[in-house]
Amino acid sequence: MGNIIAVLPESVANQIAAGEVIQQPASAIKELMENAIDAGATRIDVTVKDGGRSLIQVSDNGKGMSPDDAVTCFERHATSKLHTADDLFSIHTMGFRGEALASIAAIAQVELITRRPEDELGCKVCIAGSKLESTEKIVAEKGTRLSVRNIFFNVPARRKFMGTAAKQFQAIRSEFIQIALSHPECQLSLTSDGIVVFQLTAGNLRQRIVSMFGETLNKSLYPIEVETDVIRISGFLADPQASRKRNAEQYFYINHRFIKHPYFRKAIQSVYEPLVSEGMQPVFFLFLQADTDTIDVNISPTKTEVKFENEQIIWPILQAGVRECLGKYNAVPSIDFDQTNAPLIDVFHPEEDIKAPQVQYNPQYNPFKKTSGSTSFQPRPSFETEFKEESELYSLSDEQADDTQEEVLQPLFEEDTSKMDLSQVNQLFGRYITVPSGDALLLIDQHRASIRLHYELYNQRLSAHRTASQTLLFPEEMELPAARKIDFDSIRTALEDLGFCFETSVPGWVSITAIPDIAQGLAPIAVVNGLIDSYVEMNTDNHLQGAPFLQERNYRLALRMARQSALPYGQILSKGEMTQLCQDLFQLELHNLTPDGKHIILSLSAEELTRRFN
Repeated sequence: MGNIIAVLPESVANQIAAGEVIQQPASAIKELMENAIDAGATRIDVTVKDGGRSLIQVSDNGKGMSPDDAVTCFERHATSKLHTADDLFSIHTMGFRGEALASIAAIAQVELITRRPEDELGCKVCIAGSKLESTEKIVAEKGTRLSVRNIFFNVPARRKFMGTAAKQFQAIRSEFIQIALSHPECQLSLTSDGIVVFQLTAGNLRQRIVSMFGETLNKSLYPIEVETDVIRISGFLADPQASRKRNAEQYFYINHRFIKHPYFRKAIQSVYEPLVSEGMQPVFFLFLQADTDTIDVNISPTKTEVKFENEQIIWPILQAGVRECLGKYNAVPSIDFDQTNAPLIDVFHPEEDIKAPQVQYNPQYNPFKKTSGSTSFQPRPSFETEFKEESELYSLSDEQADDTQEEVLQPLFEEDTSKMDLSQVNQLFGRYITVPSGDALLLIDQHRASIRLHYELYNQRLSAHRTASQTLLFPEEMELPAARKIDFDSIRTALEDLGFCFETSVPGWVSITAIPDIAQGLAPIAVVNGLIDSYVEMNTDNHLQGAPFLQERNYRLALRMARQSALPYGQILSKGEMTQLCQDLFQLELHNLTPDGKHIILSLSAEELTRRFN
């Protein structure tokens, strides 16, 4: 047998290395922006096309490079930051391993134009697939402009699975925001397909946060300052009322480097937990400063994971700092007696004769005697109380309910609707509708049945672009900060198909003038924000394109709207309302399961009842 181990060709080795550093267009933008910051740039302009797949361009006004350096920088491990191994433990710059440009050049067509202030002419370098194509001297502005075209052009498998342009742009925007927050002193811009998404002027951290996330958040920000021998903590915490169910703005930095640290995040979450509803996520922008020899930033190719030498010591310091900040600014639930519609409380006068309240009752009232007339619908709860986990709404936990269903109740998949006696419908526990059907009793989950019905209606509207709206007497103003507007614009047509109507008058704001006709009683702004969140999550989670993408979008939007506008548990229904709900449900082809696969109808047979009594 011959030898089976061979050294990979340089081109293949470069592509493998590139896959570790440049995982998607956003990775390239992160590396290029960090290089620009290390070069002393005070202005950085980022331009992308087709989610970065066709073009990524980063221009800066930094110190530029010499003609020789402009060529050498594309070599693997070429860096100006490290000279000895010991330098790894005293890193003060963003990029340092010298792999970024080499990795980008290995999987894209790159054009570099750069000029130092002391040079009369600049240098232009063209390279593709790690092969140097040309170099020449040209007239250029001070700084560097690096254009990356057709990323992964020579790695078809990687390019095939990149996903949609919208998905890639979500990642690009996320990376841009992370860097923009850590360097508010820099003037930054982001343009996507000719649309200016961010145009950020230099300023302080609070101004940078507000310029990206809106003026509404500004009112909820509390500054935090903690300084110890181990760690220095600064930044902003948001009021507990600004917490969100999902996609909350949570940003951790160490020495101005964005990191992900679940351990420290838990320390913050533990302080907020008594102040917010279960499952809510706090908003924070925290910057940690530590000696470089106490942290290791070289444990991950993406450099978002950092190892701290004193994690166990930093935890209580961080926790105490957050608790002190929230306490200092009275960020706790309180009663505001000066608010509009506050209850009127009479002044107590000791000299007055205080009489005990008189309790009146009707001795003829019989609670078991039926009264005529139907019970009207109760007002729907606001959206803020919606979307709780079902275990919070049920009298039994999900696990208990599932065990009971498996033991006693059998799912009903094929029913003979002709045997159902809808004249005998009743409501049980404010949750189920009972319907006799031959020798069985059907239990219909009213909330899930309503979800199924509303889902079908919303999905039809999205597919057919039909609208049925209820005009609001007083339009609601919704803020659209730069970080949110492009998502809203992407989904606006779908929202209008659902039944929402919008008017735009002031930049950064939109008026909600109408809502879907069956969504009355919900908070319009919260509902729209929730739908935008679903759209963002969809772009992040899947790689669908074309018709499958639209189907998935419609499914998610219709399901979310159906859950929000469905009948809540505990809502009392009249006989007529229960009958109509059952009739509408059984007219559907898929009436036994919710869109996400949960049972709506269960059957309790006469045999099962007999067995239970025996």
